[in-house]
Amino acid sequence: MRILALLMLMFVSNVACAGGLPTPLSHALHKLSQLSGFSCNFEQTLFYADGSEQHYQGTLAVAKFGHFRWQYNKPYEQLYVSNGDGIWLYEPDLMQVQWLKSLDAVDPIAMRLLEGRVQEDEVHVLNVSKGVYHVRVGNQKTGPELWLTLNAKGMPQWFESRDSLNNRNRMWLIAIEQKKPKAKQFEFEVPEGVDVVDANGMLMEKP
Repeated sequence: MRILALLMLMFVSNVACAGGLPTPLSHALHKLSQLSGFSCNFEQTLFYADGSEQHYQGTLAVAKFGHFRWQYNKPYEQLYVSNGDGIWLYEPDLMQVQWLKSLDAVDPIAMRLLEGRVQEDEVHVLNVSKGVYHVRVGNQKTGPELWLTLNAKGMPQWFESRDSLNNRNRMWLIAIEQKKPKAKQFEFEVPEGVDVVDANGMLMEKP
C-alpha cells in the first residue's frame, strides 16, 4: 500500500516578538480558525537526502471538523476522504480501498492547522528568515517542527516537514478558495468491484 506522508506537520518559529508570535503568523492562525473551510490545488515535492526528488499534484478540500478530501492526480491517482468519522484511502490502479477508523492515521498536526485548530500558545517560533517561519507545535522542546510561508492574503503558501534522515516533504497550496466546500466532497462510495481492506490490509465488508 503506497501511503505517502501526505499530511505534514506545520509550525511557527521561535523568534520571540513583543506580545507573542510574529504578527503575520498570528493573523494567519486566527484567519484559519475563522474559516469554515477552503479548497485549493497543490503541488508536493519529496526531497530525499540522496539528492533525488519525487513530485505530485492534486487538489485539497478541508472543512471543520475532521472533514477533508485529499486527491492525488499525478503521477498516479490516490484519494483520501474523511467526513470526520474515519478515512477512506482509495487507490484506483490497485482496485482497492482501505478503511481507517482513526483520524490519527494521518498527521493530526497538519489537519489541525489546516482546519484552524492550532492555538497560538501551542506554536513556538524557532527562527524567521526571509519570510520562512520555522516553528514547533505543542511541546516547546519535543513537538514536531515545521517550515512555513504565507501568501499575500495571509494563508499558508507552502509548508515543509523533515524526518530524522533529513528527507524533506514540501507542499505548495495554489489558487486557494476561501469558502466551505460542498458536503458531498467528503463522502465516499466504494466503486463496484473494488476490494475493501482494513488498516492491516485484511479483506473486510464495507463499514
